[in-house]
Amino acid sequence: MSKLLSSLILVLGLMAATTSVVAQQTPPPAREAIEKGKETAAERARAMGPELKALRDEMKAQVGEMRSLIDKKVDEAGHKAKTYAIWAAVGFFALMVLASVLGGVIVALLFRRNRA
Repeated sequence: MSKLLSSLILVLGLMAATTSVVAQQTPPPAREAIEKGKETAAERARAMGPELKALRDEMKAQVGEMRSLIDKKVDEAGHKAKTYAIWAAVGFFALMVLASVLGGVIVALLFRRNRA
């Protein structure tokens, strides 16, 4: 039984060793494919350089346009807010004058009524 057990352990150990050795070695066609893939990827990356630069420049232009549009809208909103504030102040002043005049008239009528 112990011979069988030791033989089984030996066989399993050899199988594990050969599978690890086989797994570590990359076959030559696979290495060539990997190298070829690296070269192809490098060529494609170099070819994409001008396209990426053009895309970046286009995005810069669009961002610049968007910023100018936003600045224009902010300026318009500021001018509109100032106009509304001025008109509100004028309206409030007119309301205060009207209230003052109306209050004066009412007080004058009350005093006149009491004298008569």
